[in-house]
Amino acid sequence: MVEKKYDVTIVGAGPAGCSAAFFLAKNGFKVLLADKTTFPRDKICGDGISSAALNILKEMEVLKKIESIDHHKIGYVKISSPNGRMMTGRYPIVKNFRDYGYVVKRKEFDYVLFEHVKALPNVHVLENFRVENLVYNKDKVTGVAGSHGEEKIDVFSDYIIGADGVHSKIAKKIGLFNDKNKHRAFAVRGYFEDVQDLSDAVEIHYDSQVMPGYCWIFPTGKTSANVGVGVFNRFNETKEAKELFDLFVRNNKYAKKKLKNAKMKGPLKGFPLTLGSFGSKRSSGNVLLIGDAASFIDPLTGEGIYYALLSGKFAAEAIKKGEPNRLAGEYYEKMWAKKFKNREFMPGYLLQTLMGSRIAINAAVFIGSVSKKRATNMAGVISHVLPKYKMIF
Repeated sequence: MVEKKYDVTIVGAGPAGCSAAFFLAKNGFKVLLADKTTFPRDKICGDGISSAALNILKEMEVLKKIESIDHHKIGYVKISSPNGRMMTGRYPIVKNFRDYGYVVKRKEFDYVLFEHVKALPNVHVLENFRVENLVYNKDKVTGVAGSHGEEKIDVFSDYIIGADGVHSKIAKKIGLFNDKNKHRAFAVRGYFEDVQDLSDAVEIHYDSQVMPGYCWIFPTGKTSANVGVGVFNRFNETKEAKELFDLFVRNNKYAKKKLKNAKMKGPLKGFPLTLGSFGSKRSSGNVLLIGDAASFIDPLTGEGIYYALLSGKFAAEAIKKGEPNRLAGEYYEKMWAKKFKNREFMPGYLLQTLMGSRIAINAAVFIGSVSKKRATNMAGVISHVLPKYKMIF
């Protein structure tokens, strides 16, 4: 048995875990960043990096590295309605935000983040480390127990951060796992080559055969795209997602035009989403949940990278602020609730119902197609630079 000691142990080295590790290390904390896999590894996602997320990446001093790898700049959002109408919204000019975002394949994006944080002097990285249990001293969590190959390791820390994704073992261990069907979704995505008529716009399609789900075409290059379908569990059976994807690719007029000569590269892959509308705390004592492990995913669009990065930063700030009295959990709950709960998650959950209505979507897209302001507002909500209520008002 090997024993290790750090100020903070972060379980999961995706964007959320890397963000927390960066901001903690910059504040002098000694951090273990552990992951069950080896990088580079793939992550099934829509691959969109919003305008708001770019600000956090700049704070992390990694934005230029992201811009040095393959990426596609996007400045517009196109939305089609069940009746076939299309609207185009320009990313708005908002103070302190860029009027564009990127599409970057997660395998490359996550690897750049991981390598960037790995190089920090206060961060120790442990790949292929599988957490099996929490370690307790009486009723307080004092660390994690896991395995690294055949070696058993106990890691002791003042704080544990669960950044271990939608199947979070840490969330399960502290009784905060999101298993509520109405606050979960499921999506499938495939990569296509030789796609026609791509631009600097991400496309969201509310196809009549797929609703109340939604479809997307996100350009990853001039002739390549991430194409997917998402369904909300409270409206659909998740097993239908692949069938809905096939219907979209074969029958949607916009998809058919772009994909008529395209070929899918690699298999179609599916992934669950745990939505931010899940009504629960995201901490228990000195254990904090961030990113997908905390269900920090937009209930309206399924986007999670922005929330992952920001929740990692919040966790680091809460730990710094909570010292020496171990009040990080209390600070963390206030931080995420103020920024996410009423501004993003609750309105997003309500809009999720509205956007499941063909009548409502047809009306919204029609208004967006004739009102530049309304179209810009929609693009601003999707890029996280405007609050959700701007979708309507």
